[in-house]
Amino acid sequence: MSPHDLHSDPYGVGLAYRFSVHREALAHRSEIDLLEISTEDYLVRERRTYSDPGEHLLHEALATFPCVAHGLSLSIGTVGEPNDPYLDATKRFLAETGMEVFSEHLAFHRADGHDLTMFLAMPFEGVAVKWVAENYRHVRNRLGRPFALENVTYAFPVPHCSLDEAGFLKRVCEETDCTLLLDVTNVFNNSHNHGYDPIEFFDRLPMERVSQMHLAGGHQLPDGRWEDSHSAPVMEEVWPLFDEAVKRAVNARIVVLERDSKLKPFSSVMHDIRRAREIFYAHRPLEAPVRERDPFHVDGAAAPDLLDPEYAGLRAYQRALMGRIARPEFRAAFLREAPAAAAEYGLTDPLWFQRLIDSDGRSMHHFEESWDYFQKEDEEVAKEYERREWAQWADQLARGRW
Repeated sequence: MSPHDLHSDPYGVGLAYRFSVHREALAHRSEIDLLEISTEDYLVRERRTYSDPGEHLLHEALATFPCVAHGLSLSIGTVGEPNDPYLDATKRFLAETGMEVFSEHLAFHRADGHDLTMFLAMPFEGVAVKWVAENYRHVRNRLGRPFALENVTYAFPVPHCSLDEAGFLKRVCEETDCTLLLDVTNVFNNSHNHGYDPIEFFDRLPMERVSQMHLAGGHQLPDGRWEDSHSAPVMEEVWPLFDEAVKRAVNARIVVLERDSKLKPFSSVMHDIRRAREIFYAHRPLEAPVRERDPFHVDGAAAPDLLDPEYAGLRAYQRALMGRIARPEFRAAFLREAPAAAAEYGLTDPLWFQRLIDSDGRSMHHFEESWDYFQKEDEEVAKEYERREWAQWADQLARGRW
């Protein structure tokens, strides 16, 4: 079987691949239907250096399991220049590996060169729907395929919006041919943290557009909120929601368990996979049903115009929000005189300014402190990466010479 045949239509319940449990995953091939590969682990040089420098583990995983690809860095909601080199690198990686199924997050986390790496909710507004739809079409054509968008756990919803999360996702589906990667744990987290009924959320979501699902474990903070940490077994309260989602999402063919840390003992991971498989196959045939796939046509959609006046308020809000997180001098100016500080980013529209003012203060303070901490830590990580990079160069040169 060629790689393209193996990865053309993955089906069942699998695991988000982490190189640290490579051998354990291979040993459980009979119970793990597929793997989800993080594209960033192989597109970002620093991550590859720390994980699988020669990609030997990756190629063994690809030869053993059907695989799907999952991205982290797109920030499809950012009103900014498209990162076409990143998209081109992603397209090459998908072609080289034979993976046909791709997904990304419906959120934004980057502005003005600052990357929070944690996902921020889009404003649930019509203008944000339009931006995401236009940007999706550009990315779709650049990658040469439609792809799934994932709902994310978010610290706070943007205040004073005309839509809610379910309405926003429904509108995005109406404006694009995307499918949805429904993260059931994220639904649990958001419904608990932001006070909505998860079953009613399913009622209002276009569940027929769900093609994939995620399950993950997290932990509860002292204030009662749930954190999407990917570091624990799936919470007991999530399993009934997952069962309900599988029943409703009749076109979903892929379920992925995400665990980023505390992967050992691996028996804990397998316990969740077995439970997810039991639920999935209670509502699905054991063998993948044949499905008709429409041929993909490139429609020539260009990148959206970030300077379009229609997007001015959204863009200014995103830039000022990131400025509050990532620029201590802007924070200080914002505390002294918020309107004058916000004007630096062109944030003069009263409603968008009020959304920035009324963004959850506790969450903003947490983001600011975390940003400052990680900036200092990143300096040490960069030094260690440079040391490893030089060590690898020295090793390669020595092998070539001797």
